[in-house]
Amino acid sequence: MEEEIPTSKLLQDLDSSDVFLRSQATIQLGSRQVKESVPKLKKLLTDKEPGVRAGAAIALGDLQERSATQTIVKLLESDKENPKDVYLDALGRLKDPSAGKQIVLLLDSEDPTLRLQTIEALVLIGAKDQGASILKMALKNKNREKDKTYAMALGKLGYKGSEDYLLGLTKTLDESTTLAAAYLALGRIGAKKAVPILAKALDLSFSKGKENASVSLIQIGDPKTIDLVFPLLESKTEETQMYVTDVLSGIPSLEAGKRALALLNSDKKSTWGNAAKIAGRQKYAPAREKLESLLVLDSTPSRDSFAEALGWIGDKASIPVLRKILLSGAKEGPYGSAWALGVMGAKEAVGDLITATNSSDGKLVSYALEALGSIRDESALPALTRLLKNRPQMAPQVLSAVSQLQSKEARLVIEDATNSNDPNVYRPAMEELARRKDKLSLPILFEHVNGPEAEKRKLSYYALAAITGEHFRTKKEWNDWRTKTKN
Repeated sequence: MEEEIPTSKLLQDLDSSDVFLRSQATIQLGSRQVKESVPKLKKLLTDKEPGVRAGAAIALGDLQERSATQTIVKLLESDKENPKDVYLDALGRLKDPSAGKQIVLLLDSEDPTLRLQTIEALVLIGAKDQGASILKMALKNKNREKDKTYAMALGKLGYKGSEDYLLGLTKTLDESTTLAAAYLALGRIGAKKAVPILAKALDLSFSKGKENASVSLIQIGDPKTIDLVFPLLESKTEETQMYVTDVLSGIPSLEAGKRALALLNSDKKSTWGNAAKIAGRQKYAPAREKLESLLVLDSTPSRDSFAEALGWIGDKASIPVLRKILLSGAKEGPYGSAWALGVMGAKEAVGDLITATNSSDGKLVSYALEALGSIRDESALPALTRLLKNRPQMAPQVLSAVSQLQSKEARLVIEDATNSNDPNVYRPAMEELARRKDKLSLPILFEHVNGPEAEKRKLSYYALAAITGEHFRTKKEWNDWRTKTKN
């Protein structure tokens, strides 16, 4: 890996006669947030070369230089050499709502990709004041495909005045992307009038429609939804059951928990797994004992769901049964038990989880490591260190767990891992140092800055940036910074 170009050189390159150097300098200066480049970048918006104009626009967007907004808007309208999406990208980065009035006109483009890019730009700049204008365009539109564009834009901008228009789109059950977009938009604007329509959509054969309807029902959060969708738990279609479970789990409701427990007490075994999820996500404490009694039975379906439900409820009284299932060797139950013990912070289960990390079942080991990271008990460090040595392929999960420990010893384990010759080990180790943001790790990172390995040197720059807040790209710049900060 080559060293990156110093910022001082990039600033000089803005005046270069070489088109490539000029255009590359614009992009890199923007990504590096070099404010002193703004005056030249604004001049380069009128450069004769389209690539330079495009690069300058993107850079000014990255720098969020709003004084350039209207110039870039004019380029969006008049520049025939660059595609419009370049300037939409730049305006999106600028996040200046004043550009919305011009951008919104592109929603009527015949190019579906450009329409999607326009929506993204409108959302990025926060053009909520354009809701009424978009609805006006939508009401004039006669193209079902473009209706999708307007539905998406109105939904993402949260324009509540579009409720009737969006409801009208749902009357055509054509299993189209437009119908799916309308369902999703109704949730984003919080349309309570749409609840019965969205509830019915969960039982349609239209998969994307079901998914979007479930998301919207959760967003709307109307308690009346519970009565409308609960009977669908007994649908013969697994996909319907899944989305109904998501809805019943996602809308806070004591009634949903109560009805889920009633199913667990019934002989409707096919509903038990979903009922367990609902009771758990609703944190319905009266269901705990029933969940425990079913979890220990080999004949219970979806046992991991029962263990996870106990984790959601979070009653410490469930820890003994979860520990038992964790090491039971059962095909179902141990994964959910490991997860539940982690979210419950069950320090008494640390020994069991360490034992689980010795399993030949990689999935169980991953769950156990995640749980140990959540519990944050220093006593697990020796076992984690051994596992890192013996199973380097699991280094990302192991180092993530180690990183949750705040001791000096944990930090040293991660630092030592950066010296590994195995990229599967030193890469996640560098990532964890960046995540921890501990200045005590600066010495080891500077060893890599000045070391012989190009990839480690590059990774150390990113870790140093995360820890210090500086954003240098070369060894010389980092060493100069270190010298100055020491003086």
